[in-house]
Formats: sequence, structure tokens, C-alpha cells
Amino acid sequence: MTGLEVAVIASATMVATDIVSTVQIMASARNRGWLAGWLDTAGWLVAITTTTLTVTALQGSSFSEKAWVIVLVSAANLFGTKLGQVIGTKYVKDMTVEQRLANLEAVALNDNH
Repeated sequence: MTGLEVAVIASATMVATDIVSTVQIMASARNRGWLAGWLDTAGWLVAITTTTLTVTALQGSSFSEKAWVIVLVSAANLFGTKLGQVIGTKYVKDMTVEQRLANLEAVALNDNH
């Protein structure tokens, strides 16, 4: 595999890493713990692939191949996070007002007993 091919694959995995991580953060912020946990697990699998590809390329490639990895993975960071925000906004929904009120009432009742 050429350095450019590795850079393209590493940038694709970085986009996936950022999408999963951004949606995970949104799920955590919206009290969606199980979803956040599953996304954290999936994100780790993708992130370790990204790390393996980039570290391998940066250790044993020519300067131009290293530059491709750095440029493409850096761009993937930016666009992957934005794409994750767009996806998360569409699919990670917050609790309704009624659900929040019920949770607050349950906490208040537990604090009084």
C-alpha cells in the first residue's frame, strides 16, 4: 500500500472516529448513557485503527507520505466533527419536558425521604 493510500484510509477512519465521538458527547449531554456507552466502545475500535495507521505511516514513510497523512487526517478531524454534529442533532434526541419534570420530581421525592 502506498503512503497516499494509507493517508486516505487513515483520514477515513478519523472521520468515523470524530463522528462517533461527537455523537457520543451529544448522547452523554442528553442523559443517554447506554447510547453513549455503545458509541464509546465503537469509537475506541475505530480510533485504535486510526492510531495504528497513522503511527505506522509516520514512523516508516518518506517525508511526503508523512505530510499526506498529517494533512488528510487533520482535515478529517475538522470535517468529521462537523459531520458528527449534524448526524447527532438529527438522531440524538433530548428528553421531553414531561420526562425531565418526572425525573426532577422523582429526585425531589427521594431527597425528602
